[in-house]
Amino acid sequence: MNKLNQKQMKNIKGEGISVGAVAMIGGVIAFIVGVFDGYTRPYRCR
Repeated sequence: MNKLNQKQMKNIKGEGISVGAVAMIGGVIAFIVGVFDGYTRPYRCR
């Protein structure tokens, strides 16, 4: 096994999904659920 130097370590790229993308997907899902909930159970303003 070879040890990597700093330049080689900076060139490593991961294949995973970023935290920002997960947060955006979660936000969109929460928004859609909220809109659906608002249409199915409309409450009057208090």
